[in-house]
Amino acid sequence: MSDAQKKLLLVLGGILICVLVFFLVYQPNSQKIEDLNSETAKLESDVNMLTALQSQVIAMREDADKHEAETDKYFGEYPSRMTEQKAIYNVYSMMVDTGIRVSAIQPSKDMTFFNQGTVSGMDGAALSENIEGAATGSAAEVSPETKVAVNEIVGKYATYVLAVKGKRTEVMDALDWISENKEHMSVGPLNLSFDEASGKLSGSITVYYYSMNGNGIAYVEPDISGIVIGQKDVFGSFDGKDAKVDNKPTYSDND
Repeated sequence: MSDAQKKLLLVLGGILICVLVFFLVYQPNSQKIEDLNSETAKLESDVNMLTALQSQVIAMREDADKHEAETDKYFGEYPSRMTEQKAIYNVYSMMVDTGIRVSAIQPSKDMTFFNQGTVSGMDGAALSENIEGAATGSAAEVSPETKVAVNEIVGKYATYVLAVKGKRTEVMDALDWISENKEHMSVGPLNLSFDEASGKLSGSITVYYYSMNGNGIAYVEPDISGIVIGQKDVFGSFDGKDAKVDNKPTYSDND
């Protein structure tokens, strides 16, 4: 083989090696580089988006903390539970403060109007599945004084129908007392009539008591040491000197 042929073979071999390197090494690696560049660009875009979102999260966190504090304050205004003992104590306090006479109290079962973060309203309220002292229902109902998340708080109301008798001013004072009470009570249906003989209104007043199970507010037992149960009426005696408002009548079983 001549030198010219050897040179030709070397040239052809070099060209073949270059072709093989291009197809077997450069081209696959070039595709990988393009894929990596594309993935890097996508990741950079994601990082930029997350960075922008992070600044929004920081700004929104302040608003969220503020709203959470406002929510806790709102739910904290309600008692964690409303027992019949506390409800009747409030009725007695109303009688003492306003002078209206309460002769009978008819309670009903609790109704749920707020559950899982949704307010159903009184029209859509459902009968509570939890009975006081029973280990049934949600965690907030089983342990009402334990603080839970907002969407786990259970709002309830109980209806009490009061048989009452009193002067018009006493009845109006009683309605104001209920509406303005810190216990979050409200006035329901009224069924009152005027008795010309006594000059007083008599009939029934419906009172709604509200509570928020799971708001973390400890229940405080009312002081019922001064309440006397009557033979004819629910409250047996009331001494006017103990009234919080002046010039109130004195009640006894013989009234």
